[in-house]
Amino acid sequence: MRYRLCLLMFLQYAPAGAVLPLYSTYLQEQLGFSSMGIAVCCATQAIATICAALFAGHIADRWMPAERLLGLCSLIAGLDLWLLAEQNQPVPVFLGTLLYWLLTGPIWMLGATIGFSHLKHPERQFGPVRLWGTIGWMASAWLVSYWFKNPDWLCQMIGWLRPYRAMSERADLFRIGGLMSFVLMAYTLTLPHTPPRPSEDGRLAPLAALQLLRGRSFFIYALCFFGVCVTFPFGTQGTPLLLRQLHTDEADLPAILTIAQATEVICLALLPLLLRRLGVRGTVLAGMAALAAGLSLQALIPSRDLVAGSLGFNGLVIAGVYVAGQVFVNGRVHDGLRASVQSLLTFISGLGLLLGNLLFGALRRCASGELQPAFAVGAVIMTILVGVFVVGFEDNC
Repeated sequence: MRYRLCLLMFLQYAPAGAVLPLYSTYLQEQLGFSSMGIAVCCATQAIATICAALFAGHIADRWMPAERLLGLCSLIAGLDLWLLAEQNQPVPVFLGTLLYWLLTGPIWMLGATIGFSHLKHPERQFGPVRLWGTIGWMASAWLVSYWFKNPDWLCQMIGWLRPYRAMSERADLFRIGGLMSFVLMAYTLTLPHTPPRPSEDGRLAPLAALQLLRGRSFFIYALCFFGVCVTFPFGTQGTPLLLRQLHTDEADLPAILTIAQATEVICLALLPLLLRRLGVRGTVLAGMAALAAGLSLQALIPSRDLVAGSLGFNGLVIAGVYVAGQVFVNGRVHDGLRASVQSLLTFISGLGLLLGNLLFGALRRCASGELQPAFAVGAVIMTILVGVFVVGFEDNC
């Protein structure tokens, strides 16, 4: 079962790994979008998350088996990416990207739900299983990077399929992601059955999940998680633009960005050890401090090598704040609310990502396109949140 779930994680993160690393540079350099236009399109991930997360969690908890909903979302996401590759106007690009994230947010949430439902010891096993999602993301990014280098054999193959352009084009990143979504859809047909669990008290699952916010530590974690999600888009939207500004070749960019995922694999593999040695409090705190350090480096040092090196902090952020937080939350709920509590985190993430993407675009516009001032604001936000977490969070609350 662990191996099957590892492959699920690999496949569900692979499509976004093909699309997201070059998305902001594609909008700026291929389509000529403005700073706020890029920010609004990047914010579709957050808008979609807010709209879809709680609804998908309620369906999986109450009405429809999680693996079937996952397969349906994957099929529609693949079709949408193929259509998105043909769009070049702001409104169609915005709507196509919004639809993709409306489907991908639930895909990631449902994958976590299936994993927590079928692992015997999720508190120890989920981190190593989840790291295969990061490996899938990296594999896709490296594939896109290799694709854009146009090796001879690939150009010949493309020439057969696309005679009018016998080489790669930037929109191919959407087509590669679409193919991977179709593979994920096919794989969901083999997943173990994860049936819904009707509620005995008749409440909507998301409303019942909200009761957890009464706990002090859960509230502090949710608040800090929200803040992390506000500043995280500074990296996903801004770091590719910063590296391009520092004269990084576009074909090399996806591979360079996988430095973040490489450290993520290491940190997720070490997560059980980190939780034993540091506890939930220490592990989440280390992740938050790492994000503050990474943003500070990008704000202060306009050097390509150091900006690329700052991506190494990403692994501790994902393992410490996101995955350790999922383990912390999962330990406080029963099976009938598991999907909805995970989707509550997804909803909080969506609110933060929405504010963060728009904030980064607004700060960039105020700074006449400069990137360092926006990263400085993100570093200040994270430093404040580290202090809040130290004061307010206790493992046993």
